[in-house]
Amino acid sequence: MVEWGAVLLACGFILFAAAAMLLLHTLRRVLLRTEDVLGKTGQEISQLATESKELLVQASATLSLLQKRVEEVEPFCESLKLAGESLSKTVQRADSIMQLVTDSAMERLERAHRENELHLAEAFRWLDAGLTVWHSFKRQSEPLSDDHA
Repeated sequence: MVEWGAVLLACGFILFAAAAMLLLHTLRRVLLRTEDVLGKTGQEISQLATESKELLVQASATLSLLQKRVEEVEPFCESLKLAGESLSKTVQRADSIMQLVTDSAMERLERAHRENELHLAEAFRWLDAGLTVWHSFKRQSEPLSDDHA
């Protein structure tokens, strides 16, 4: 019986060793695949890192170029700002001068209107007086004309 126990133990050990070998073989294949995937991923990461570095270099160059352009344009923008402020002040001054001219012209026009009203009133009084005299003269001369006819 001991012999059968040893045989069974040996068979169990062989089955265990075979299962372990099969498991180790499967684990080895999984590890090889993982190593392959990790190798490819590492290469892709290296490639992405290189491309990212190139992109960052290009972006840095572009940003420095833009910074130079901004620095070149900044004095021009400042001069435009100053010109705009100067133009705005000039327009404000012109508006105030135009307001003064308008007020002065309105005062002169109103004064001339008042003076003209006085002169015209006097002229119309003289005209009225002249027409009244003429009309009176005309009336007096008509009966004389009728008598002679």
